Amino acid sequence: MIKFFQQKKDVKILKNINNYFEKDIWVNGDVTFKFEKKLRDSLNISHNVISCNSGSDALLISMMLNNKLGKNIYLTTPISYIASASIPRFLNLQLIYIDVKKNNFLMCLDKLEEFLKTCPRKIKSKINGIINVELFGQTCDLDKLKKISKKYNLTLIGDCAQSLGTKFKNKSSISYYDYATTSFYPTKILSCYGDGGAVFFKGNYKKALLLKNNGHDLKDKSSCLKIGMNSRLDSLQAFVLLKEINQLKKTILIKQKIFNFYKKLLSKSKFISKPISFHKNVKSNNYIYPLLIKKNYRSKFLNSMKRKGIECKMFYTKMLPANKLLKPVVKTNLDNAKKCLQQLVCLPSHENLKKKELIKIVNSFNKLKF
Repeated sequence: MIKFFQQKKDVKILKNINNYFEKDIWVNGDVTFKFEKKLRDSLNISHNVISCNSGSDALLISMMLNNKLGKNIYLTTPISYIASASIPRFLNLQLIYIDVKKNNFLMCLDKLEEFLKTCPRKIKSKINGIINVELFGQTCDLDKLKKISKKYNLTLIGDCAQSLGTKFKNKSSISYYDYATTSFYPTKILSCYGDGGAVFFKGNYKKALLLKNNGHDLKDKSSCLKIGMNSRLDSLQAFVLLKEINQLKKTILIKQKIFNFYKKLLSKSKFISKPISFHKNVKSNNYIYPLLIKKNYRSKFLNSMKRKGIECKMFYTKMLPANKLLKPVVKTNLDNAKKCLQQLVCLPSHENLKKKELIKIVNSFNKLKF
């Protein structure tokens, strides 16, 4: 079976772990701060960086840092992993969903601006910010998004769990946000051997450090300086990430080759509804290769590929507001998102795929008959 995801395992890293842990520093060790610095340097950004124990906690910390009195509404997209909406709701914040563009799953900025122009003043006055989800390694026109956020005085938060390494106009997409978050879950483009995440921000570094460290500083564990939580990235995961980050550019290059291979050989398939289009100024990490399959063929396609030993995924099976606990405070038209999810299929895109496996996937796809 050609798996959709495959966890990376580096034997050299595993062999060297014991040498590090002879120091008996399991959390807040020097390896954590070395990784944070290396992450910042590799992305060439000016933001502060703090690591934490998951991408979900990264979003939680960023929203706690962005707390504004009387501003309890966030605008976001209806297609994402559930944490993009459940974290704001966990903080008792409200959501309004903005529809995606046709055929690319990303927030439609024209619809975003139209909503902000026409929404009632009592709603507009309560909007805190925008959570822009960068799906499948892609992002939208970040110049336009930033311009909109400034016009309406809204904080811009980037959910970059899937887009680490993606660039817009040759700059890390992270650099365009007030706050950005990412995940190091084992399936991500930079991954550890468990959970992990990071927050990128321009604000108070000490405040963020206190939030993730139970409210105390590193010198005095008896003094509570702020109400916080335990969201530290443990030294084991930091050690793995410090080594894995050396392979990030190589991994992105492999992903780009896989993406181009699929794009070239699958573009004329009769089962593809319409080619997915992304912004010309985006240089993606190509985390996942998504397709829009003609509606009537999707189930047959998935079953046929499975019988041939190829694991493909729908990835997201329903929109976030379809969950009762994640319903919006104001309903909006989400027709594009609904249509996209009815047709979405993702092909295996992990960097461990062999050439013969890619050829099998393409040949199996092109030979399908229903």
